Amino acid sequence: MAAWIGVAFLRQSTDRDAGAIALNLVLVWLLATVGLTVVHRGMYRRFRDNAGQQSQVARDQNAPLPSVFDPSPRPTPRIVWPWSLRVRHFLIYLVGIVTILYVFAPYSNQIAIVRFLLANSAGRASAGSLSALVFGFVPMVTLTVLIGLLTRRQMKRRDAGLLDADGKALLDAETSWLFSFVAAFIAIMFLCRWAGGMIVQTL
Repeated sequence: MAAWIGVAFLRQSTDRDAGAIALNLVLVWLLATVGLTVVHRGMYRRFRDNAGQQSQVARDQNAPLPSVFDPSPRPTPRIVWPWSLRVRHFLIYLVGIVTILYVFAPYSNQIAIVRFLLANSAGRASAGSLSALVFGFVPMVTLTVLIGLLTRRQMKRRDAGLLDADGKALLDAETSWLFSFVAAFIAIMFLCRWAGGMIVQTL
């Protein structure tokens, strides 16, 4: 609430939508920075835990199957990231945050998104499906292809038996990191879209 009021005051706007503009800006900034980091961390733990359980099942057919509904994932094994991957992670976060802010922070964009969804759908249900397509399916497919390109070289080396145990563990961790980031990125986009839509329609 204080951030909302502070942003509205600092903008010194007399627009009728000044409160809505400030609220959208605050929420999107929080989601793009704090929210993305927190959700990604949780997703990464879940992905790593499921990958570990799947490996255990492959070794022991009597082991329990992994479940995404397990409320207490095990602590993730410590990974020493090389500098090349640390730089990659930093750039991925930077691009992700900038993309979310660019798309959702301007209030005019939120209005345009609502109008686009309403103009190209037959009702509330189809608008939700169109939103899922634009902000869910398309980014997921695009980013999955990019992950394949980023990990292609190491995957080939692993399949050729050129990676040692540490190399395989690092590749598994990097794959989990990338896919969990995609999941977190899409989740934050949906939250920004939902929050913006609610602000546009109610304030």
